[in-house]
Amino acid sequence: MFSGQLPQFLDPRKYADQGRVVEGQLTVRDLPRLQEYKDSLDQPVVISLVFGRDEEGHRRIEGEVSTTLVLPCQRCLEPVTYDVRATIDVALVWNEDQAKALPERLDPWLIDDEPMVLTDLLEEELLLAMPLVALHDPCPTALPHDSGEPEKQENADNPFAVLAQLKGQGK
Repeated sequence: MFSGQLPQFLDPRKYADQGRVVEGQLTVRDLPRLQEYKDSLDQPVVISLVFGRDEEGHRRIEGEVSTTLVLPCQRCLEPVTYDVRATIDVALVWNEDQAKALPERLDPWLIDDEPMVLTDLLEEELLLAMPLVALHDPCPTALPHDSGEPEKQENADNPFAVLAQLKGQGK
């Protein structure tokens, strides 16, 4: 069991065969694909993973990864804080044929003979768990209200006025 200091690389086949547990913490700064969330870089990322085999013999990784991200609200563009929690439940496969042979209830995680980079799995699951659109409920900033009436444009030129002039010249 790993607790606290997380391994950067691991052998998922060996871990699953040994029934290992990996628990600990990183920061968002440690996850390269989440670097764009500058206001979140110091936020803790809590990891709890159990490697093992299920009753059918599939090597699996189950657990959870969670953090807090500061995202721009898509309505008012002010920062909004989201707790992002991903449940991890994947079956380890070494090729596409094995992935296709898995029961539908299992999500494949494609690996090879190289050591697995733990942060790859964590990033992928957090990105999938993020909201599609980050919004405040309600926004702290007053938004302009649409009156339903079209805006009046002063001195708005009719885009077809030039065509009318040209048509008139041909007569």
